[in-house]
Amino acid sequence: MKVMEERHPLWIRIFHWINAISIILLMWTGYYIHAPHSFRVFSNMDTPRMLHFGMAYLLLVGVIGRVYYAIVTGDSKNIVFRPIKDTRNFPSMIKYYLFMTDSHPDYGKYNPGQKMMYTSWLIMVLLQIITGFILYKPHLFPALGAFLGGLIAVRVIHYVVTWLFLLSVVVHVYLDISEGIPVLKSMFTGKIPADFHETGDIQEGKSVSA
Repeated sequence: MKVMEERHPLWIRIFHWINAISIILLMWTGYYIHAPHSFRVFSNMDTPRMLHFGMAYLLLVGVIGRVYYAIVTGDSKNIVFRPIKDTRNFPSMIKYYLFMTDSHPDYGKYNPGQKMMYTSWLIMVLLQIITGFILYKPHLFPALGAFLGGLIAVRVIHYVVTWLFLLSVVVHVYLDISEGIPVLKSMFTGKIPADFHETGDIQEGKSVSA
């Protein structure tokens, strides 16, 4: 019987799925609002708009909760990208994910690419929240809307960041699949085999020469 160890505590899993579900529904309803004639799902535009705004508030709660948890528990060290230290680890990470080596780099809980993605997601979420509320209630934020270049510019920013989210989610899923099924299962169960990463022979910031 395999010995299991905790990888994702309950609150991390809760915030993960709150944010994942809200982001997916935001992208879907956002695209529907942008191009409702591309595919007919709702009988009117009020429903997708209400769902879109509801998911925006849910995402706001999920992000605030996740950031608070990261700060209070010290989990921030696992997810915040460190430009100097983490950038040095990119070559070995890229070699592994391009199947140029069988050695699994050991960077701790998350690799540099994942940490860069998580840090970028926080920035993108803030941009989406700000631009989303400007588009939702432009008369409440005229100065901020003008600072960003007007409503058309705000709409373009909101649209572009949505596509960046979509592309990064695809990359995120690929990285998790590349890590192995136990990594995917751990976001549901919270557990991972204790010896899962013992096959790696590359330590953080170092590589083993042939």
